[in-house]
Amino acid sequence: MSCAPVAAAVAAALLAVAPGAAASAPAPPDSLRLALEEAVGRALARGEEMRSARAYVSQTAGLVRQEMSRALPQITGSLTYDRKLNSIFEGATSDTSVLGDILANSPFAAENSWTAELYGEQLLFSGGKVRAALGAAKAANRSARAAEQETAGDVTFEVTRAYYNAAYTLRLVEIARGSLESAREHLRQVEAGRREGSKSEFDALRAEVDAANQEPALIEAGRGVDLTMLALKRLINVPLDQPLVLVTPLAFAGDLVPAVLEDTLSVAQRPALAAADAEVEARAQAVKVYRGQHWPDLYLSSTFQEQAFPGEVVPRWDDFRRNWNVAVRLSLPIFTGLRIEGQVQQAQAALATAQAGRDRTRELVAIEADEARSELDRSLSTLLARRTTVRQAKRAFELANVRYTNGMSTQVEVTDARLQYRTAEVNEVSATRDYLVSFARLERAIGHAVPAVRMPLEEATKALDLEGTR
Repeated sequence: MSCAPVAAAVAAALLAVAPGAAASAPAPPDSLRLALEEAVGRALARGEEMRSARAYVSQTAGLVRQEMSRALPQITGSLTYDRKLNSIFEGATSDTSVLGDILANSPFAAENSWTAELYGEQLLFSGGKVRAALGAAKAANRSARAAEQETAGDVTFEVTRAYYNAAYTLRLVEIARGSLESAREHLRQVEAGRREGSKSEFDALRAEVDAANQEPALIEAGRGVDLTMLALKRLINVPLDQPLVLVTPLAFAGDLVPAVLEDTLSVAQRPALAAADAEVEARAQAVKVYRGQHWPDLYLSSTFQEQAFPGEVVPRWDDFRRNWNVAVRLSLPIFTGLRIEGQVQQAQAALATAQAGRDRTRELVAIEADEARSELDRSLSTLLARRTTVRQAKRAFELANVRYTNGMSTQVEVTDARLQYRTAEVNEVSATRDYLVSFARLERAIGHAVPAVRMPLEEATKALDLEGTR
């Protein structure tokens, strides 16, 4: 019994259930069509990393307001009602003498006492502590904002890489399906030749085995789609059971490759550098804050009171008496047990750590940019080689089919040519993915869009070779 019907049924089932089959079949009605820019936008708007970064920016903005408040007047108001239940002056208030009247209208013996108070205080001098603390808070806020931009760069790159990885696995499904269809078409030709008597049973068996051997690759490619789609959904906060349709193709618009022709790319706009500089500034201001504790604090304060001691619970307006005073207070640290010296020492150590971290960040950013540029150049050369190999492998596969049809070659030659053609296609798709990801990595490394010129692949490679000889 021929196994061709069985192989055909299995292949049809694989094509129906493979996750990548959506690339050619109609998408489910509830599918989310998503371009690369939309995926990045969703991650920036809803991602956990960005939410955390924005929360830290808000926290440091609150710190700026908190430190600024120390330089502004502090005004508080209060209203107090006091009811005497028992008092040692209880008998004295019933005396009709002048002393009894005085006690009855004083907080000592009055049965009902109302006090409305307004207190204000203004810092006049602090030895620079408030100014330094405010400067440290503003620097911390700048560092947080730069860190938010750095996180946005990280998220953009991770989503871009995940998107291209998912598109890559979808293309692998298409390649695997095409290879399976090619093997099945070859099987039909061999069976037709066997019925005509030009092909042997051995040829038919080899063709059936060849077609069956394409099925595991399709299954494996489908599993790869599942994994890469899950990774992409996690980054863009899409429900895991939500079908996705990737709109941005794993290709170059107009088959023009974006090429970087500049020798060096500046990393001055990298947010990580701005964050490190702001962190150093915040630590330097913290040193000034602790050193400023050796200086005195000078405050001007004022208390305004209205008091009433009515015979009834609720006072009348004319029951209130006014009390208003102004005071100047000087607070000077005389001996703190070396606490201030210890705080200054710790702040200086934190400043030295921040400076070392800033210098290390500069070195790492420069190295990362150089590595990203080298990787982009390498992937461009690899892409040209892979594309050339695909053209050659496709031509070899076509010739192998012609030779086999005319009886000039064997089934092994056709199978080997098909395998080489499929491998070349996979390598070209992989090289395309690598180049696009390398381009995104370079933009991530320098902190801004890469100045690129779109041109045909061969011209871009020649331009790269010319740059390398300078």
